[in-house]
Amino acid sequence: MLSAMDTAPLPGDNAAAGPETEAERQARLAWEAEGIAAAEASLAAGLYVDADDIDAWIDSIGTDHEIPPPPTRRR
Repeated sequence: MLSAMDTAPLPGDNAAAGPETEAERQARLAWEAEGIAAAEASLAAGLYVDADDIDAWIDSIGTDHEIPPPPTRRR
């Protein structure tokens, strides 16, 4: 299921320039497929980052007590 975050334009996107061309669409789909394949390979290898650790890291950004990005763990 897609959320609004999955479909929202990113800063610097040229959404105002009009719809993407077929070549842009194909390039985007290839880029997305590469990312999905990399994520699936990480999962298959047992690698993950704990969601609570990610939330704590994100919440710390911009504060006086920023923490480093959470480590990747192996199941």
